[in-house]
Amino acid sequence: MDVATPANPKGIFDRSAKGRSLAPVNVLVERGSIRFFSRVLGQIDSIHYDVEAARAAGHPDLVAPPSYLMVIEALASDELKRRGAQTAAELVNFDFRYLLHGDETYAYRAPIYAGEEVAFSTRVVDFYDKKGGAMEFAKLECDVTHAERGVLVRATRTLLHRLPGAAS
Repeated sequence: MDVATPANPKGIFDRSAKGRSLAPVNVLVERGSIRFFSRVLGQIDSIHYDVEAARAAGHPDLVAPPSYLMVIEALASDELKRRGAQTAAELVNFDFRYLLHGDETYAYRAPIYAGEEVAFSTRVVDFYDKKGGAMEFAKLECDVTHAERGVLVRATRTLLHRLPGAAS
């Protein structure tokens, strides 16, 4: 394995993926999934599990809680695997033995509702190193988009490898 050093900033990530995107994957947002996820998280607002309460609050159906993006991402990744297509992990060559979570931000633009079909897409934004090459970072952007309402959520994530054998 090639380890990143100041003279050799290759590391583990496949930096040729910079600027590339995965094809969007359509995901159907299901009521049962929103209800289950909301209850597991301890959501107390009934708009997440009671259709009538959601409608009374002005929504067309159940409202997915903010962190439901993770469910959509997992479903999209499963669909890519089913198709034999590349996942984000494969695109940038995550090595889960050394992968750490660096940072994550979300921009919520509109709610995600039960019954909607949304598209999930991922773009590789950047790669960089820190600590003299002992750590390498990958920055990804993920969007959940509705065909008529546009981007509903944009997530920006920074993942990192703490490289084996590199000085820290």
